[in-house]
Amino acid sequence: MPAVLEFDANARYGAALVGVLFAGYLSVSTDYSAFVQATNYAGVLGTDIPAVDLFEFLLTLGLFVTAFWIFPTSSARRLAAVTLTCVVLFLWATIGIERGVGNVVEPAGLWVFLLDQGLVSLLVGLGGWLIVRARSFATYAVMLVVFIPPIISRALIDSSVTSGSFTLAKIAAVIVLGIGGAWLAALADRWQRPRDSSREPNTPRP
Repeated sequence: MPAVLEFDANARYGAALVGVLFAGYLSVSTDYSAFVQATNYAGVLGTDIPAVDLFEFLLTLGLFVTAFWIFPTSSARRLAAVTLTCVVLFLWATIGIERGVGNVVEPAGLWVFLLDQGLVSLLVGLGGWLIVRARSFATYAVMLVVFIPPIISRALIDSSVTSGSFTLAKIAAVIVLGIGGAWLAALADRWQRPRDSSREPNTPRP
């Protein structure tokens, strides 16, 4: 009798990993500018691109939420990762639309930096992954890598690269920083936990 495939913890881990990677790719590679423009020119733009962008945004949100929710960890950690995802992505979209209609203007440079798609993608993907993986608080220092994509974006714009090169460079940067940050957190966690295990049993962890 053939073995029955079960959606066990290992399968859920693999599915969640693939989901986070794919959602991260969509998040950084999708251009939402047309969706913002549709808010400015509602009823004027004769195109369905804004609808496509909205679908891709909701698809990205759904992938992140599903991936974190099926991860084999405690319900509290899954809920925390999902909450981070929803708050960051909806806040990102809201501020982006408000900037598009002119309600949020200054300081322009700060908003361009904070609303960078690479920054947001890493904040959600890497941040949610560290939560569901139950990493120690010290390992969250790797989240500083989220500030690198906006710097790369500025450098690419100043270099007048083509749009294709810009997109590929941003995708590559987010992938490398995301995977590298996750592995760095894992290594730091493994280095720290043996030190914690050498403490007295009743000594609380920091």
